[in-house]
Amino acid sequence: MAETKREIERKYESDDSGLPDLTGVAGVASVLDQGVAELDATYYDTSDLRLAAASITLRRRTGGSDAGWHLKLPVAAGIRDEIRAPLSDAVPDELAGLVRSRVREGQLVPVVRLRSARDVRLLLDAEGRLLAEASVDAVRADRLFGGEGSAQWTEIEVELADGGDPALLDKLDKGLRKAGVRPSNVGVEAGAGPRGDGAQEEAGQGEGGGRGRRGEAGGGGEGRRQRQRQGRRQRQRQGEGQGQGPRRGTAGGRGGSGGA
Repeated sequence: MAETKREIERKYESDDSGLPDLTGVAGVASVLDQGVAELDATYYDTSDLRLAAASITLRRRTGGSDAGWHLKLPVAAGIRDEIRAPLSDAVPDELAGLVRSRVREGQLVPVVRLRSARDVRLLLDAEGRLLAEASVDAVRADRLFGGEGSAQWTEIEVELADGGDPALLDKLDKGLRKAGVRPSNVGVEAGAGPRGDGAQEEAGQGEGGGRGRRGEAGGGGEGRRQRQRQGRRQRQRQGEGQGQGPRRGTAGGRGGSGGA
């Protein structure tokens, strides 16, 4: 039986310096070290990445406290609904049915494998209640479909505790930025609708990762930008063919930036 959990999180780039001390930020009274979890996730999609195009991720993951199948559906920026099913060899029928409208006649195949060493910390208030979970992930991504490729990066993830106030993440964000940590350009896009981490933005197909490096493994970030540029050029050509001329804001159009 599948269960659904709302996931509200932020992702940040890491320079391997670890998680800044967040004690005293946003009501955090103590930080509890939970040790390092070894995670091994395989992401599934169609050969033409239809789920990634819709910012949807489907993975099978072992390790950690939530091993099993996870289907993540975008809700808003930084917010996703995660539908979980027990661990099995094949894609569970219930999850496959939920993405059938996107997959259509396509077949779900393994596209990217992410192996992560996740250093987990619990952020607690003065009464010992969980406010959020912060982790530093050292990730290796290997492409499984459409050619070879691999990438490695380190990222920071902060996930709100169940029932928590999303405003807490804004306060923690200020603390992290003050410490020199910067939001990931691609990480949260998976849930937002623009990357990733659909996840398959996580490595060009998965949920996290350093800028540019993910694209080496899965081609998600740069490939998406290239498709967007191609689409704009095609729309421009169609407009010119109808006697409209270049649009404002496009290359050649008055007032445009001249670039994609």
